[in-house]
Amino acid sequence: MFDIIIGRDEEDKKKYSDNGCGFIAKHFVGSKKEAHLTNPVKLDLCRPHIVGLFGKRGQGKSFSMGTIAEELMMLPEDISPNIGTVMIDTMGIFWSMKKPNEKDAHLLSEWDIYPRGFNVNICIPEGLEEMYKAENIDYDMTFAFAPKDLDLGSWALSFNIDLDSEMGILLTKVQRNANESGMLYSLDDLINHTKKESATDIVKEALVNRFLVAKDWGIFKEREPGTSIYDIVLPGRVSIVDISRFKLAVSSEGGWSVKALVVALLSRIILQERMRSRRLEELEEMEGRYVGRKLPITWMLIDEAHQFLPRKGMTPASLPLLQWIKIGREPGVSLLLATQMPNKLHEEAVSQCDVLISHRLTSKKDIQALSEIMQTYLRKGMGDFFDELPRLKGAAIILDDNSEHMYAMRMRPRMSWHAGGSPIAIKKNE
Repeated sequence: MFDIIIGRDEEDKKKYSDNGCGFIAKHFVGSKKEAHLTNPVKLDLCRPHIVGLFGKRGQGKSFSMGTIAEELMMLPEDISPNIGTVMIDTMGIFWSMKKPNEKDAHLLSEWDIYPRGFNVNICIPEGLEEMYKAENIDYDMTFAFAPKDLDLGSWALSFNIDLDSEMGILLTKVQRNANESGMLYSLDDLINHTKKESATDIVKEALVNRFLVAKDWGIFKEREPGTSIYDIVLPGRVSIVDISRFKLAVSSEGGWSVKALVVALLSRIILQERMRSRRLEELEEMEGRYVGRKLPITWMLIDEAHQFLPRKGMTPASLPLLQWIKIGREPGVSLLLATQMPNKLHEEAVSQCDVLISHRLTSKKDIQALSEIMQTYLRKGMGDFFDELPRLKGAAIILDDNSEHMYAMRMRPRMSWHAGGSPIAIKKNE
């Protein structure tokens, strides 16, 4: 029996074999009820990748995202310190990775793996700390950004302002003047700059009100540097950035806007720091000496990805994530985009996936979105591949762009507790 290695070219397979790969699934041979599990399926975790993780509700998409996160934390000791992972948790379900999955111990033993919890780093917005404490939600650290971290376009998208409008022109002046001061500034400073600018009282009041709303988001520091990215991207660990409570702290629509803003800031800062770190890595290799602190090669796993990188329209996160997709290979950043609706995900993101994992889909639009990028590999329709999958949780197809090959597989069970399952009103008898 041989291992199926996904995401690794032939040269790397010869050089590294399966070192630095994560065991994520087993291969199905046969179809429907006749299918049985055979070869292990392993995913390369050491090279930069764009991974699409799709599936309709209840088919195991978030579960599979957790499985890949587990594997990133189980890399060998000589590799683990070189990789850090950030997990964007939009539903508040991945905190449970700290606990072992005792309820599935028997199933895990059939896969020769056992329940275990993981030392994940749970990060929450600094301004929502009291809400988490009131609800007895455990966390490891808080994070916040400096207003200076946000560029003009992100402010405009967050506030839904057209930069060519009167308010957009005022916003441009306010941010430019604040940046030209050369100092860290707070939202109160931006409000004061707004009041001093020449514009109508109605326009100034409207922009001031938006900055006041931003103060309630709880993600900005007051005249202090933002949280160091080195406190979030940790060698060998997964940091779970819990942004689920924004939907309670602000309106539903505004909640997604703030979530996208957090993803935008994180992705921009990580990419900038990885570009700097990559230069240092090259310098160290050339000179054979330590030249400075470096950010680990970084994976970012994003649930509900179509909310941050939609096919139509823009969010504050759209441009930073597209940068990861276009230039992330050289600095060493990987992106996993998980969604129930691949047809709603930006077409460039879908087309650039070099690894694609899809649980069952039934929507014609979603199947068509996958068919468009996989048609060169297909001998039959996408719907036929889904029809042949056994009706089992975790069943999926996986496409490896390196080998231009597709496999049917079943994702392995989680070792850590999965809090994302559907509740049921029927309780077990004690």
